Parts: sequence; C-alpha cells; structure tokens
Amino acid sequence: MQKKKKTKTSPLSRFPNVRRSESDMREIIGEISSGAIAIRAACLKYGLCRNTLKLWMTRLSIRTLKDSNKVAISSSMEDDRNAQDYKSQIQQLSKSLEYAKLKILGLETMIRVTEEDLHIKIRKKPGTKQSKE
Repeated sequence: MQKKKKTKTSPLSRFPNVRRSESDMREIIGEISSGAIAIRAACLKYGLCRNTLKLWMTRLSIRTLKDSNKVAISSSMEDDRNAQDYKSQIQQLSKSLEYAKLKILGLETMIRVTEEDLHIKIRKKPGTKQSKE
C-alpha cells in the first residue's frame, strides 16, 4: 500500500472563509497565467478550491474585457469629436482665406484704378530703398 503524503497547509488555508483582496486575486492569477505555477499547485499553495480559482479567473477576464471595451468606445467617441472639431476649424479657416483673397483683390483694384485714372504711382519699383525719416 502506498501512503498518501500529507501536504502542509499554508497560513492562508487555515482561514478558508477569509475574503482575499483583488490584488491578491490578481497576483495568484498572474502566477498561473505566466506559467510559474499550475492551477492545482496554486490551489494547494494558497488553500483555495479549484472552482473558486476558476471563478476568479473568469471574473477578472470579464473585467479586463469590459475595461478594454470602454477604452475602445471612449477613444472612438473622442476621435469622432476631434474629427468634427477639425471639420469646423477647416471651414472657418477656408472662410477666412476667402475673405482675405477678396480683400486683396479689392485693394489691388483700388490701386490699379487710382494709378490709371489719377496718374499717381502708388506701387514702388522693385529694389528701391525706403527713405529715412
């Protein structure tokens, strides 16, 4: 007959009804997911039931999915807002550019009419120096 080895219980398993914090849960599941320890070994080490451990894993995976969905949705909403802001800014800048072009055209027309009708030279010749006053 083979004798069963007695496993030494960990201090945490002495109080099986004690609730563990979420950081403890994440730490234990992190060890399992990294491959440092198997599920069965984690149950023995931390004094947990396998079903409890799997329930924790499910809960934490659902939470991470919810968090990633929130981030994706909020980032897409921010992208939509940014796109709308950019569109309105582009429209405003195009209107300002159109107004500036019309103003320049009006001023050039005034200068041309003044030079032709009144024979006053307003435009300077290229390369002339400014007078010192």
